Amino acid sequence: MSSDESVTHWLSLLQGGDAAAAQRLWERYFHRLVGLARAKLQGHPRRAADEEDVALSVFRCLCEGASRGRFPELEDRDDLWRLLVTLTERKAYNLARDERRLKRGGGARPQRGRAAPPRRFRRGRAGPSRRPGADPGVRR
Repeated sequence: MSSDESVTHWLSLLQGGDAAAAQRLWERYFHRLVGLARAKLQGHPRRAADEEDVALSVFRCLCEGASRGRFPELEDRDDLWRLLVTLTERKAYNLARDERRLKRGGGARPQRGRAAPPRRFRRGRAGPSRRPGADPGVRR
């Protein structure tokens, strides 16, 4: 392999912000990252995002971080693969965690046949006997 086709060479170009180097690394590693993310997400429900979204996010972080000097020890293919695996595992974990969270309302629906509790038993509401100064024996 010539030095123009080595991962080490592409990394040095990427750290300088070279888009062509990012494209070469993308072509070489994207499918492997998708497979890794798929394995990490196996058994977790996916709604809005999937393993390809994880791989896209990893590459965005790699490109932005490398051009900003965030990864000073990124020198060769072994360093790159360790970094990509770490980023992929963390992003897959975060995606699975976020997908398990209940959204506003939690998707819960009232059960059929069950009426809402009477007003006096609802939390946070002042019923007639809870009003300050109200005398339950006096009608107004």
